[in-house]
Amino acid sequence: MISVEAILRTNLHSKSVKKDFLAKLTDYLTQLFETEPKHIILELHTDVVMMRAGNTDSMLNMNLYHNSTSITQETKHAYASKIAQFMSKEIKVPEQRVLVLFIDTSKCTRY
Repeated sequence: MISVEAILRTNLHSKSVKKDFLAKLTDYLTQLFETEPKHIILELHTDVVMMRAGNTDSMLNMNLYHNSTSITQETKHAYASKIAQFMSKEIKVPEQRVLVLFIDTSKCTRY
């Protein structure tokens, strides 16, 4: 079973993010990783003071923890692009201002 946890940080105001955004993101990640919603954990931080490339335009950083074998050095750019397109559509952050960092938890020790 594939598990995904995503921690999202954005400088958008909390009122700029639709109430159903996390539900839509859960559905999207469920399809993207071919898993069940019960294996998706999301955490959203809005109103974060952020700067990228010397400016504070709208942006989003996503740390995506996963145990999927489908994300590799060769495929992670395609996955990041798909996720950036989704974010751009749903919360109006330009795709080039979305950063996705993949962390493979299958290599972590579990107790």
